[in-house]
Amino acid sequence: MTVQPKKKMTAKALFAGVVLVAAAPGMALSANAAEWPTENVRLILPFSAGGSIDRFARGLAQHWEEYHDYAMIVDNRGGASGLLGSRTFLGSPANGHYLFAGIQPTLSMNIVAQGADFDLEDFTFINIEQRDYTSIVVRADSPYETIEELVESIRENPSGVTMSMATGSGTHLFGLAFLDTLELNPNIVTFDGGGEQRTDLLGGHSDAAFSSAYGDMTLGDQVRVLAVSSHETFPGWPDAPPVNDAFPEADLPAIGDNRFLAVHTSFAEENPEIFDAIVASYREVFHSDAYQAHIENLGSDLISGFYGPEESKEIIYEIHEVVERYGDMLSGN
Repeated sequence: MTVQPKKKMTAKALFAGVVLVAAAPGMALSANAAEWPTENVRLILPFSAGGSIDRFARGLAQHWEEYHDYAMIVDNRGGASGLLGSRTFLGSPANGHYLFAGIQPTLSMNIVAQGADFDLEDFTFINIEQRDYTSIVVRADSPYETIEELVESIRENPSGVTMSMATGSGTHLFGLAFLDTLELNPNIVTFDGGGEQRTDLLGGHSDAAFSSAYGDMTLGDQVRVLAVSSHETFPGWPDAPPVNDAFPEADLPAIGDNRFLAVHTSFAEENPEIFDAIVASYREVFHSDAYQAHIENLGSDLISGFYGPEESKEIIYEIHEVVERYGDMLSGN
């Protein structure tokens, strides 16, 4: 079914556009983005509706489409741990009107562990918006008060400590890197998702979990976060040190689930001015009062930022190198 462009360009809207062009320097991006879009925009997600990437994409689309005269359609293409949606996006027209909302390191896991028939170079990244860092978390009544105490207990009695991971996620990748770097070998139990994993932890079946620092905030005083993978103190858990502060020798990247937007690399290379216009339009929306109020209301302002194409690419490729390092383990070998 063809979705018709939304007709919103009333006289009032035209007047508003003139005001935007004449407004403060920070509002002049509307003029720069005038040549994009020229039709409805389809935002392809490699996961089903209802998850964290879906909530992020729908909120962004709702606010972004208010900045132009076309609809922004969220298209969920779940399957094969994100692989199906990635292929769907790469098979869509490379015209700047098909965007991809993905998660890193899931994208790299598709490539390295699942043998995808595409490469990271096929994607040009507009921005990582959400950096959902990994936490090392225990129950509030746990005997472990610090990350150092947990690590020491694992070293003294590896079989006496059980830790959980949610496979296929950034927290899984961080868990592998953390244990390998510090040469730790506790009992490991795995789950398909964070919900099951948290139920297991709260039920006392695991001693600790590699989890989501942002997601753990929903558990409140039922848990204690011992450390976070971010390089700076995570504001949601101000008493939890960054892992590299506790163990400088680890020197681990800030691994977690990074939610990003991308275009086809072929489009970005052939149309650099339009790509810049897309980036400028997104930047304007992200910094708008309405969108900032939206993410603050959700609480996701703690993990949201505008990094831009270059820094986003650096982060994504740094994590890709870690995925390659643990490719055999991620693929079950």
